[in-house]
Amino acid sequence: MTYSELQRLAEVTRERHFAKADTILMRNAPGDALFIVQRGRVKVVLTGEDGREVILGVLGVGEHFGELSLIDEQPRSAHVIAMEDTALLVLRREDFRRWVDANPAIAWALMAELSRRLRQADGKIGGLVLLDVPGRVARLLLDTAAEGGANKIEKRLTHQTIAQMIGASRETVSRAMADFQDHGYITVEKRVITIANPAALMERAAPRP
Repeated sequence: MTYSELQRLAEVTRERHFAKADTILMRNAPGDALFIVQRGRVKVVLTGEDGREVILGVLGVGEHFGELSLIDEQPRSAHVIAMEDTALLVLRREDFRRWVDANPAIAWALMAELSRRLRQADGKIGGLVLLDVPGRVARLLLDTAAEGGANKIEKRLTHQTIAQMIGASRETVSRAMADFQDHGYITVEKRVITIANPAALMERAAPRP
């Protein structure tokens, strides 16, 4: 979502603030609002009975969550937790529907985003089945860079966060990242990851016989 769109939204939304590690949404809770990240970052997670956390996605400024419950009126499908001090714009269901009715292009943009996330989920499931851990790391780096439309990843993904996103241990992810840097596939400076050799990383992200 562009800055100008966020500005227009401010007229029908209210702002809420959350501190790092605050739970914003709980899985299975009723859903009556759409949230747009104005500042900070959040993670969408599922938690197993053993307490293990699986990160489904990391969302930054301009990205949104909570739209599924507004569309199908079902409970929330995951927890959402603030990864740092975060400001959100909150759009209630009634205002959301009026906003979409008045701006048909928003409905198309929303469907496009939902389609992108569905394709991303399909790719993630396929990666868990077909790729080893370095392959999954490579796929995640490429997908995250593509979201930003550049070869830089500025979401400050820690090795632990990457591990929780691909179902691996932090140690294995750290080894893969070190190997990618040694081979010149990526560079890391001040937690900003740059894809230095997209072709080589893409080859590593392909299923191996």
